[in-house]
Amino acid sequence: MNRMLAAITTVSLTLGSTAMGQTTAPLGAGASDPNTLGWMQGFPPPADKTIRFTDPDYFSFPKLRWTVCHFRELMPSVAVRNGTNGVSALPADPDAGLDAVTFTPLGGGAPLTWNAAFGINYTDGILVLHKGRVVYERYDGCLDKDTLHGAMSVTKSLTGLMAEVLVAEGKLDGAAQMADVIPELADSAFGDATVAQVLEMTTALNYSEDYADPDAEVWEYAKAGSPLPAPEGQNGPRSYFDYLQTVQKKGEHGDAFGYKTVNADAAGWLIARTTGISAADYFSNRIWSRIGAEREAFYTVDSIGTPFAGGGFNATLRDMARFGQLMLNEGNWNGDQIIPAEAIARIRQGGDTTAFARAGYELLPGWSYRGMWWISHDDHGAFAARGVHGQTVWVDPAANMVIVRFASNPVAANAASDPTSLPAYRAVADYLMAQEEAPQLIGREWIIEDIAGRGVIDNSPASLLFLPDGSLAGNATCNRLIANYTVENGALSIALGGVTMMACPPALMEQEQRLLGLLAAVDTHTVDDEGALVLTTSRGETIKARRR
Repeated sequence: MNRMLAAITTVSLTLGSTAMGQTTAPLGAGASDPNTLGWMQGFPPPADKTIRFTDPDYFSFPKLRWTVCHFRELMPSVAVRNGTNGVSALPADPDAGLDAVTFTPLGGGAPLTWNAAFGINYTDGILVLHKGRVVYERYDGCLDKDTLHGAMSVTKSLTGLMAEVLVAEGKLDGAAQMADVIPELADSAFGDATVAQVLEMTTALNYSEDYADPDAEVWEYAKAGSPLPAPEGQNGPRSYFDYLQTVQKKGEHGDAFGYKTVNADAAGWLIARTTGISAADYFSNRIWSRIGAEREAFYTVDSIGTPFAGGGFNATLRDMARFGQLMLNEGNWNGDQIIPAEAIARIRQGGDTTAFARAGYELLPGWSYRGMWWISHDDHGAFAARGVHGQTVWVDPAANMVIVRFASNPVAANAASDPTSLPAYRAVADYLMAQEEAPQLIGREWIIEDIAGRGVIDNSPASLLFLPDGSLAGNATCNRLIANYTVENGALSIALGGVTMMACPPALMEQEQRLLGLLAAVDTHTVDDEGALVLTTSRGETIKARRR
């Protein structure tokens, strides 16, 4: 097995390898769509459209746009079981204005819209939760709402959270040396590092993940983590646990942040040694089985079945959103404190910003790293789990917002997508907060609560949704409403296009006809001090609506 294949087997899931040998501009998002290119279509697929785990380029662009949704078909894995108590609802309340939200990329340039950033970043799926409601959800490429996608180094943040839970519960001492918990690491670089230093990645390791260096330690690490049989003549570590014992020290622990995947696997070993079960089982028991996940998730594993704690987690977009909401809720799920709030509070405090700055992340000034989460220290208190090729769980407490993205950007490093991602996340947060303070006509659906002073019939689904393109949708009461609207110089005009033709009880039909008649006569709109939309006709009659 050649060196590149061994690396792609594991470590490319965390830092990526697709930039190697790539000298021409990659195909755009549409042209590289795996369905367009026909990867693995047919029974069997044509030879030139077949992707195998043993192919040296199985995780290279554009093949990676198929691979990110199909790791379970390609390599060994272990399940992360979801619960048996049913699926937790994610109420849908789409915001029609989000696609038009604009932002300026980091470093300047022409403003972009949220809609445009979707394709620019080769997004496979993105979901925005605001106050626990799905206000935006969109899929492309290999992904749909039921498909599992590789989370890459977002996995590290799951690992870090589990370790922080054990610290918060007093089962693991953050000040303890690693060798005190795992004696097998006594002679390695990890031996005299503290648990906290591993979780903050301020360990001093003679270990490089520089893929341009053929002698970098990452290659031995990758071979150790491969689930495939060792090639004839290959000696050395044959598992993550074996490899960690060989890492040597360089420098002083605590001096500087150094993003190195082996720290996450060391943390995975900490979890297993402390709990007596694997990181996959612990994550299932403490979190995944208790948040109403729709699907079982999984980790890829090494040759002895050890979960890849640095990059092997796979899940659906919606279930990752549930996990993000758990972080926003400080460990509380539907009134049940399933993990200690102290664990998340510690993560949000962040790590040593001076030590982080020494790592030279120019696009992340003032940031830090703690519990294997990236902490922005901005005025919203935003923090994130991040993985190569664009994977993100972004938590913004001030905006009460979670953004989860799966992607297959041809460039692995986050520096490629950060300029069109970080300011976009903040722009969406600012937009949602502004809509709460001063609601605009365009946005989420307006639920009608009064028609000409007569209220509405209980539970009748009368609603209006003003779309950015000038169309108006919603429910007249029994039937779907189709219309167009214009706003000019403060005046609102609605041109009815029609309704569907479903019959319903007389009282509901009467309400529907009354609403349609008033809508055709509307000429002004306001939003009152309580956030209600008031549509007024030329005769002074009103329709009052409110968002959920």
